[in-house]
Amino acid sequence: QRVWLGMWRPCIKRAASACLSRGQTRLYSTQYEYGCTGSGLGARATVSFVTGHEVKTDLPSKLGGKDEHPQPVELVLAGLIGCEVSTASFVARHMVPRFPLGSIAFDYRASRDGSAPVSLPLDVELPASPVIRTVTGTVTVTVAPSAGEETQDRVDELKRHTGARCPVHRTLAAAGVKFETEWKLQGRR
Repeated sequence: QRVWLGMWRPCIKRAASACLSRGQTRLYSTQYEYGCTGSGLGARATVSFVTGHEVKTDLPSKLGGKDEHPQPVELVLAGLIGCEVSTASFVARHMVPRFPLGSIAFDYRASRDGSAPVSLPLDVELPASPVIRTVTGTVTVTVAPSAGEETQDRVDELKRHTGARCPVHRTLAAAGVKFETEWKLQGRR
């Protein structure tokens, strides 16, 4: 499969040649770094990012919080969805032929054993691991209104490439999280 690069072909060839002459194996070798600071009181925390954004977390009242903000584990799931949305958009643009992604809607659930974090006494082995074990749910993919028909096979390809490239998905998978998600094409067969 070949991608038409048009007027950018000479620029890309020069950049690739320059990378290879320096011993680089990838055109893009940028190392991304992320930073934040945080503080808390009781079950609530406030985290400020170097980008200027801020997020707050809390726990449900039955776990000692006031349930005023998302739980930290909920933000892991939110991070996964946010990362998969942007990664799927990137992948769709670069599929050959291009996938005409309209919108993408996620309905995810994460599960873990809730007894481990609150297990007492502290010096006794935990009854279970507190890690997220599974992420389940559905992803509904719609095609741009002006596009023609698409197939479920192409949605499956979009899912595969998105999972392989999404940093949050890959991080969770490397930690042993099992993904039981289904990506569906909305209203088309």
